[in-house]
Amino acid sequence: MNTPHPNYRIVEHDPAWGSVFVAERERIAAVLGLPQGRIEHIGSTAVPGLGAKPIVDIMAGAECESHYAMHGARLKGLGYEDRGETVPGTRYIRKAGPPRVNLHLTVFGGEFWAEHLLFRDFLREHGETAREYERLKRQVLAGLGPDPPAYNAARAGFINAVLARARAGRGDERR
Repeated sequence: MNTPHPNYRIVEHDPAWGSVFVAERERIAAVLGLPQGRIEHIGSTAVPGLGAKPIVDIMAGAECESHYAMHGARLKGLGYEDRGETVPGTRYIRKAGPPRVNLHLTVFGGEFWAEHLLFRDFLREHGETAREYERLKRQVLAGLGPDPPAYNAARAGFINAVLARARAGRGDERR
């Protein structure tokens, strides 16, 4: 019998997640030499009131992809483990915690950067959509268990629909 993964569960929103982000942002900015404005709190832990997996997601904007390996090496001193490219155009670096922190290195202002901020901001501004998203995440985990690829695939349609709504709301024709 598989033991459930401790991070693959949805918990009530913890206001402390914001403080974890602020502390990590300062440390990451200092080690990488990035302005704090290039380090963003993303994902469900960045949306007040939204239940989430107890993993703080952070996005750091690099100048270009060629900087990823250098940044990954520098982050080892903060306890981060470079897991390589898991999403095209990004570098996944995690810190076991607790709390666990997932750091996504990406090109500042690129597509990954823009879409993650757009999704986060839409959920922050649309509470009912955030609650629908939480219900979906709970249903997916209840049905699939701790299977990260299946969990991500099961949420993709919802995320893409929210991104389309967010783009339409700001007059962005890209869909």
